[in-house]
Amino acid sequence: MSEFVTVYRGVVNPWECDIMGHLNIQFYGAKVADGMSHFCHALGLHQDLTDAGGITLSRRKAYSRYLGELHAGDILDIRAAVLAVDENSVDILAEIINTTTHRLSASFEMQYVGLDGETQQPVPWPREVRQRMTDLTGKHSDAPRPPTAGSPVPAYAGNLGETFVSSRGTINTWDCDSRGQMSFQQYYAIASDGIGPVRHRMGITRDIALAKHWGGVALEYDIRFLNPIASGDIYSLRTGLLNLGDKTFRIGHRFHNDSSGELVATFDIIACMFDLQARRAMTIPPEIRAQAETLMVEWPPIE
Repeated sequence: MSEFVTVYRGVVNPWECDIMGHLNIQFYGAKVADGMSHFCHALGLHQDLTDAGGITLSRRKAYSRYLGELHAGDILDIRAAVLAVDENSVDILAEIINTTTHRLSASFEMQYVGLDGETQQPVPWPREVRQRMTDLTGKHSDAPRPPTAGSPVPAYAGNLGETFVSSRGTINTWDCDSRGQMSFQQYYAIASDGIGPVRHRMGITRDIALAKHWGGVALEYDIRFLNPIASGDIYSLRTGLLNLGDKTFRIGHRFHNDSSGELVATFDIIACMFDLQARRAMTIPPEIRAQAETLMVEWPPIE
C-alpha cells in the first residue's frame, strides 16, 4: 500500500465557521477541492494534459463522512490516495486530519471520469497516468462502518408528502471553477443552505433553537452529479425528509437547473440534532418528530 500524499495544509478561519461554532460544511468541500489540484498533479493530470483537446475530469459522485468538529484556529492536513482505478474512472479518498489532536475529522470518497476535452466522451487514461494512479493506491486509515447515506431508504408507513423548495437562486461567476462550471464547494454551500428551512419546518425555529441551545450537525453526505450547471443559470433545491432515527434525520435534496430543466444533482444527507452546550448528539423531541413526519417524501428522485 502506498503512503498518502499530503495535498493540503491550512487553518480554520473564523469566517469559515457557522452559527453552530464549527467549520461550515462548504469549507470542508473547498479545502478538499484545493487539495485535489495538488493530487491531480501528482497523478500526472497536469495543465498541459487537461487543456482543450486533452482530458477533463468529470465528477460522478462524492460521499463524505464527518467524524469530529473543527473550530476556528484548528490546523488541518488533507491527505489523499486512490481507492480504485478503472479504464476511464478513478475513485479517490481524501482524509482531513486535525493536526492538533491527530484525529480523523472527515473523509471524502470521490469518483471521477476522464473525458475527452472536445467530445466530452469517456476516454482511457494515458498509460503513465494509469500507472501513477496504481502506484498511489491506498485504503482508509480506519475501518469505517458501512455508509447510511446513499443506501436504500427504509420504507415509511405513514402518509408521504411532496418536496418543497428549500433554496432558490442564481449561479454567479464567483461560484464557478476555472472551467466555468459550479465549483465543488458550492454544491455543499447550496445543500447546507437548504437544511435551515427543513429545520424550521420541523419546528426547530431560530428562537426555539437559541432558547434551548439546539443545533445540528452533518454526519454524511452522498452527492450524485448528473448534469453541469454554470454561471447565469437559475436553480431551485427541492427537499423532503427520507427517514427519522432516534437522534438522526435523513434529508433528500433534488437540485434543479431551472434554466435548462435538467436535474443537476441529488443529495442524500444524514444529520442529527445537536446539544450546543454538551457538544453531542441529542434525541429528537416528540414534538419535533411529529412535525418532521409530515415532511417525508419518496426517494430515489431519478425517474
